[in-house]
Amino acid sequence: MQAVLGLIGIFTLYTAYLGFAYGAVNLYYGFPAGQEYSQGLRILDSNLRFYSGLWLGIGIILFWMIPRIDRDQTTLRVMALFFFLGGVGRLISIFTCGLPSYLYLAFVPLELGFPLLVLWQKRIIVS
Repeated sequence: MQAVLGLIGIFTLYTAYLGFAYGAVNLYYGFPAGQEYSQGLRILDSNLRFYSGLWLGIGIILFWMIPRIDRDQTTLRVMALFFFLGGVGRLISIFTCGLPSYLYLAFVPLELGFPLLVLWQKRIIVS
């Protein structure tokens, strides 16, 4: 059980770090300055900063959850649902628009696989 909780903790820590770092950097910087902002770019910058704020919030929640990961199943399940739905959206985008970068091939299995860690955690805690 300790190994499973350790694995879930490491995955959660890594995800929290990415959410915190990605969210904070993009929330602050947005798109590069020094260019003329068209209406489309202003919309994209607004959305980038909005979603970066969400990532920052998710990162903070995941950092908060790590010490309680063996007791707080509800928060882990909610976060798993968020990531799973995001992974489904990313998968739909890949099939409809194409692969933005090969790096995204690493994200999709992590996002879609997050709920499996929740099921694994539940199974270990019950036994």
